[in-house]
Amino acid sequence: MHDTFLLKRISESLSELIKKNSIGRVIKLRIVTSQNSHIHQDNLYELLLIDHNGIVGEWTEIIIDRQDIDSLTAVIQSIEGEILE
Repeated sequence: MHDTFLLKRISESLSELIKKNSIGRVIKLRIVTSQNSHIHQDNLYELLLIDHNGIVGEWTEIIIDRQDIDSLTAVIQSIEGEILE
């Protein structure tokens, strides 16, 4: 249940970054989560595909790094994308 909330927060934060930086397509997304998180590439990709269809797609590489950080925490470490013109 907590990871569902965390997934949604990642999506919301990504939305803010997409708008702020005029990103038209996300090519690579790197997320840092705790060692015991149940977030993985597949469930994050599925949510982002729904929430950001057209910006996130089959061209998007999602990398999940597990580090020694607080539980129920995720950090968007980096985004590579194409800028809207």
